[in-house]
Amino acid sequence: MGWIKGRCSWPRTHTERHEARQSSYRCHHDVYRNRRSGKHARSWPASGVSKSVVSQRLSALEAALNVRLLSRSTRQQALTDSGKYFFERCQKIIEDFQLAAEEVSDRQDEFSGTIRIAAPMSFAVRHLTDVFSTFLQNHPLIDLQIEFDDRMHDLVGDSFDMAVRIGRLKNSALIARRFGQSNRVVVCSPRYIAENGNPHSIESLENHYAVSYANLTPQSEWIFRRGDELKSVTPKSRMRVNSGDIQLAAVKDGVAIAALPLFIVHKAIEAGEVQVVDLDWQLVPDDLSIVYPQNRFLARKVRALSAAIIAQIGSPPCWESCLSAEQQERLKS
Repeated sequence: MGWIKGRCSWPRTHTERHEARQSSYRCHHDVYRNRRSGKHARSWPASGVSKSVVSQRLSALEAALNVRLLSRSTRQQALTDSGKYFFERCQKIIEDFQLAAEEVSDRQDEFSGTIRIAAPMSFAVRHLTDVFSTFLQNHPLIDLQIEFDDRMHDLVGDSFDMAVRIGRLKNSALIARRFGQSNRVVVCSPRYIAENGNPHSIESLENHYAVSYANLTPQSEWIFRRGDELKSVTPKSRMRVNSGDIQLAAVKDGVAIAALPLFIVHKAIEAGEVQVVDLDWQLVPDDLSIVYPQNRFLARKVRALSAAIIAQIGSPPCWESCLSAEQQERLKS
């Protein structure tokens, strides 16, 4: 095996070479499946394969190659430089094989296989769980692997087929399908208004305490628009969290005001638990997009799931019905 020159002793007999190739494929496929599932080395083995079997295959492969692929300690395991090199060279082969399998499967009438998707936690829990359940019921041969997380995943490195993104896209290496926008509003509770008064202008917001979203940069700056004009405001941040749900809970309790997406706060508005602060300026909206790795075949099953998500959200998004007609019209200004 000439790709690790001078560092391998490849078995000489036909039987030894065959067994080494089989061990190489099985071991690398175990590693690849764990990487695709987002697991780390210390959480191996792959689903359906015992840890002892994976360990045996890896040891056999290392013996056949006469090189150490994995460094081991009592606390963790990690690929060595040779292991990383070997993995990266073999990874393309397995991905090409899976791509060919997807393309052949894509010609069938019934969808099958796995779709790996990432989506923001608060958004997915509120608006996508029914989509995923219905999609699975309609396509019994489909499996979904879903990561609910507000952080931006590396779609290529983490082997995702698609992701729902909220915000301005920065990575030009992704294929993006924009399907709407997420409007944000400034909200506060009746209790907060009774104790601190109602903000009457964007300038007055700086005299109020706010619950800030930690995943935004800068965290405490709110950017408003009116026509072509933009203006930034920085309320006094009393609390910074990385969860919109915790922001909403703090607002309901009268702790502070917050700038929240309507997809999080719409039911609280309808229930009268919080109310929208009516201002002449509107917060700059975020894009709603589905993104795909540029170098992956876009299977029909992925396109079908994307269409189901878009249909579920609607245009305009279903959550905007919590606003009055006047407030909805103001969002467009």
